[in-house]
Amino acid sequence: MAARSQGATAQMNYAAGSTAGSTFREVASNLANELVAQLTQEHTREVTAMYQEVIALRNELQRVAELMQGYMQREKQLHEMMEQLTSTYQEATAHFHVAHSNFNDHATTAAASHDQQRRALADPMRDTELELQRINALLAQPPIPPPDLPSHLHQGCRSAPPPRSAVAPVSTGFRGQPMQPVGCRSNMQLNV
Repeated sequence: MAARSQGATAQMNYAAGSTAGSTFREVASNLANELVAQLTQEHTREVTAMYQEVIALRNELQRVAELMQGYMQREKQLHEMMEQLTSTYQEATAHFHVAHSNFNDHATTAAASHDQQRRALADPMRDTELELQRINALLAQPPIPPPDLPSHLHQGCRSAPPPRSAVAPVSTGFRGQPMQPVGCRSNMQLNV
């Protein structure tokens, strides 16, 4: 009996063990299913969040691409404007340089012409001084009256010439010769 009781105990133990193992298996299986379900939900939620983030980033990239396209068009326009401004500036500078060179040449020519005219004016002044000396030399000589000149005119022609500082400007007559007083004109014609 003892053997029997040992066998029955072993069967009970086995039956209890199989019941305990199946319970563990069931509980573990349920927990594993719940864990897998939670992991699946979490995974789905994470993948959905990442997908939405990818969609948002793609939309942002699309906007950035559009902005960059606009920037590129504006940059091209700015470069074209800069090239036009640079060429216009170069043309204006060249035109200004030509105008300045022409003005400088004209100013140099005008200055040289004025200098020549000034120098030419120095000669007439020298000629005028020489003519004035000749006139003063002629006036220093007393006039010789003609024999038939009335006596009251003789005194006017014989009078001493006025001092040089008081000499009035001499007016010129025909061919630039100085004009003499009426009574002395015949004498001057004789002396000359």
